[in-house]
Amino acid sequence: MSNIPNPQKKYPSPVTKGIVIGLSIIFGVCLIPAIINLAINQTLFKTDFYAKVLKKTNFYDQIPVLLADTVMASGSAAFHGGILAGLDENQFNWLMTSLLPPGWIEAETEAAMSSVLDFMNFKTTSLSIVIDFQPIKDHLASQEGKLSLVSLLNNLPECTDDQLSQIMIAMQSGQGGFALCHPPSSDLFNMDTILDPVINSFTASLPSVIILPPEGQANIFYAIVKSPVFQIYRIVRGVLSFFTWICLVLGLMIFLLSVRSLHWLTGAFGIPLVFANMFASIPGAWLFFSGARDLSGWFPTTGIGTLQGLEALLVKVFLQGLQIAGQGLLIWCLGGLTIGLVLVVVWFVTKK
Repeated sequence: MSNIPNPQKKYPSPVTKGIVIGLSIIFGVCLIPAIINLAINQTLFKTDFYAKVLKKTNFYDQIPVLLADTVMASGSAAFHGGILAGLDENQFNWLMTSLLPPGWIEAETEAAMSSVLDFMNFKTTSLSIVIDFQPIKDHLASQEGKLSLVSLLNNLPECTDDQLSQIMIAMQSGQGGFALCHPPSSDLFNMDTILDPVINSFTASLPSVIILPPEGQANIFYAIVKSPVFQIYRIVRGVLSFFTWICLVLGLMIFLLSVRSLHWLTGAFGIPLVFANMFASIPGAWLFFSGARDLSGWFPTTGIGTLQGLEALLVKVFLQGLQIAGQGLLIWCLGGLTIGLVLVVVWFVTKK
């Protein structure tokens, strides 16, 4: 009985060792894109992630001012002999900020972001962004909206005789058509009576819903989908997700082949984890420490002067998102590296 060899000492066999080593090498290589894919799926392609980025960049506070600047720079008819002709830039910025319902910008931005990410994650085959302006119209007609307008009128210059005449005509017709100014306090110019044509003018010019892209411009969406950049993006996302499944299959095969040996099991997983996470952390470190500033020149612009401020803000938001995504990738890699080092220590201790 003492001459019977211990089968445990012969495990794993040389052939099994070679297979495990080969699978571990492939596993380590495939693990690099799999880790990157896992990290970006939990950051760049999550609505909650962008909600945090938007708050961190004060996006919601800047949007009303940028929209006001865009409207003023666009040469809208409302500023040329219209109801807003008497407002300077600061007053109009204040108007835009105070008349928007609380939480409206956040709700519409998150809804738009959700639609975009559903398309980018291939959950939908078409992209349609719906912006609901009905809450703004309802807010204008509410007591709170009227108080905002009253506060604005009280801080405007006194009305001239011509402006008073225009106000009286507007009060009789119930429509706008006059420039905002501070009317005198009298029974003739009742504030509620003045506000009615102002609110009517605003709500009449404001659509209830805007759908992007607008009807008749679906070719814009078609051009985006068929563009080489989007096709490359589609291929890259598909390939990255494929690596995750490859790693799962390889991991299962390695586990089944080395499960009877703690030394080989920990080594086959620990060493690939260490090297894969070290390499995967390189792009994460670059994004985090550089702030992705090197990518700022890659973003396309419309070339429309009135949108430059908004475009600059969106680029800032996306660069901030890339930096935070890089930080997230570093955290993922640090966790994976820690697990790998623990397994390597066990592998080294159990080495005979």
